[in-house]
Amino acid sequence: MNKFLIVLFLLTTLIAMGYQIEVTHDQHNRTYFNPVEPGVIFVSVSVEKNEWTIPEKVFIVTSNKEFELSYLRNTGDSFYYRTKVIDSDFEKYYFRIIVEDNVFYLGQNGMIENETLEPFRFDKEKPPVDYFDTPEWSKGRIYYQIFPERFANGNENNDPPQTQDWYLDPERANLGPDGFFGGDLQGVIDKFDYLENLGVETIYFNPIFESISSHKYDTTDYMKIDDNFGTEKTFEKLLNTYSEEDINVILDGVFNHTGTEFFAFKDIREKGENSEYADWYFIKSFPIRSYGGIAMNYTGWAGYAHMPKLNVNNDDVRNYIESVIEKWGNKGIAGWRLDVANEVPFEFWKDFFRPLVKGMDASDILVAEYWGYAKTFLTGNSFDSVMNYLFRDAVIEYVARAGHSSSKFKTMTEYYLNSYPPQVLDSLWNLLGSHDTERILTALYGDIKLAKIAITLQFTFKGSPVIYYGDEIGMKGYSDPDNRKPMYWKEEMWNKKMLEHYRALINLRKEHSALRTGDHNVIYSEDSLFVFERVLDDEHIIVLTNPGDTSLKWLPGKDYGEYVDVFDNVNITVEQGNAIVVPAKSFIIINKN
Repeated sequence: MNKFLIVLFLLTTLIAMGYQIEVTHDQHNRTYFNPVEPGVIFVSVSVEKNEWTIPEKVFIVTSNKEFELSYLRNTGDSFYYRTKVIDSDFEKYYFRIIVEDNVFYLGQNGMIENETLEPFRFDKEKPPVDYFDTPEWSKGRIYYQIFPERFANGNENNDPPQTQDWYLDPERANLGPDGFFGGDLQGVIDKFDYLENLGVETIYFNPIFESISSHKYDTTDYMKIDDNFGTEKTFEKLLNTYSEEDINVILDGVFNHTGTEFFAFKDIREKGENSEYADWYFIKSFPIRSYGGIAMNYTGWAGYAHMPKLNVNNDDVRNYIESVIEKWGNKGIAGWRLDVANEVPFEFWKDFFRPLVKGMDASDILVAEYWGYAKTFLTGNSFDSVMNYLFRDAVIEYVARAGHSSSKFKTMTEYYLNSYPPQVLDSLWNLLGSHDTERILTALYGDIKLAKIAITLQFTFKGSPVIYYGDEIGMKGYSDPDNRKPMYWKEEMWNKKMLEHYRALINLRKEHSALRTGDHNVIYSEDSLFVFERVLDDEHIIVLTNPGDTSLKWLPGKDYGEYVDVFDNVNITVEQGNAIVVPAKSFIIINKN
């Protein structure tokens, strides 16, 4: 049956017994048919909202099994239902829909009132939507983001000219792109014990390739480690040092634009329209001109003259990028974080970049920098994950803003939790801050109690927590460049309570797989009290947070059993009608005995 006919059958309206119900299921759309691996597929239907009765229950029936679809979300126009089908023989199926006392069936030939229907069919060796899962190692991983120039100075011999004192008063220091403090890769090697003791499992580096700036987003040479950071051998030593403890490395890939000192742009500047690289960029006229740091007759990132935008559809540009990916991929990195991914043509990621990287190592992770709703980046043909700024937005709105609305936090997080492909959720980069935002302690007005609640949410929520260097010791900072101060290595400058809290949560996450990959269910969200659970096999953990100014009570709606408060080490009976009090500006984490 061709796809045209399938679409005709899949959007079907039933008018029978006084009911009018429109049910949609599309095998060619990952929203409805989402294969993870052979024998494991998420299947959904949507029911259009109207004044008539909606289904009470929806089931999917395979050759020898039946699965009930759970209510997923309400988009305003439709109700969505989904289930995870685990069936090694799964190749044909139909839906059984119960409306009051009536049973209807949806198959490839439409929706009818009996079982004389044609089931949906597919070839599990080549399903209509490609199999897609994130790398197993990335699920629930603990990441640590390092801005190399400001983390640690391990080799003063490679310091740039006019290197500033590491602890220079920030009011007098140059924290901008032309200000240097001497941070390098040897410094990261030297701090191995610190990062291992903290519990870090993966390091994400801001750019480390040759560049004239401190941030390195204006690349001069992608094939070379920046001289001020060390050498290729230094990088290999770093990889070897950390890989011995199963700590892997993600690099920042800046392929939307280069710096003006990049060889191709320099050649254009010298030769104008006669340059063999003239088509590597988007140049409107020659000679190239800029004024006041703004690109006048060529395209620069955000209009900036020093970051000319690459034409990644040019075959020669792609050949160059291929050589870059092959070189660093062969060193043993674990993947790439891709800068301003939404500003690069999507076809570049889909048709070129992902096949290239995954062809070298399917376990490499590809993470898009994108600040909004990222479902289009997570359909299995481009990225595995995104920097989950939606999580950060929700946490700050809940923890920092007046009212501390837990119901709004629930709405903001379920916006993506219930619409992204389920297999990507454990690999989402849940960050509270980055090199592009104010630090979390600053965002929370310096309030340690509120910060502990935010961090608790980060380390117990669905996804992978990402620590921005220095947040764990209570560093403060407004947006760029104030958020890029050198790391404090004098322990008297550390907020020990923050550090202890990070370590405790990291250890808790490592001890309990439910916090890494368990199911996430919201139990209660009223006023400022938010209660959710993480469940995996026999593990059951309940988290209660209250950033508000008054104590609140949670009255369980059922008997859960005996639990223990993981921080206070006291036993708690969680039973119907037995209130648990959550004081103002506090949290409780309980684990089933």
